[in-house]
Amino acid sequence: MLKDILIGNWILDPLDIKSLQIYGDISIEFKDNGELIYKIHSNEKDEVINMTYEIKDEGILITDQPSFPYKEETKFKITFEDKLELYFSGLKSTYIRKFDY
Repeated sequence: MLKDILIGNWILDPLDIKSLQIYGDISIEFKDNGELIYKIHSNEKDEVINMTYEIKDEGILITDQPSFPYKEETKFKITFEDKLELYFSGLKSTYIRKFDY
């Protein structure tokens, strides 16, 4: 199932300079229960945004932030290199899996 391939931790690809300039140092975690944890990392303190997600059709990710309800649709794909590409507002950002050892 496509949802299963998203589950886990993803960090913004350090080679994606444009996205790093726009979004900063971020990571996202997809959980199998539909939770999405979006983190903005900084030297002082990480900002955590708790969200939910679902997959509408193949390649369409729907996210919602319960504390400020508004559903967003984002196109996505998993590349052959096992990278996650998100297409949001006309911009592509690329994420790599973060493995915790």
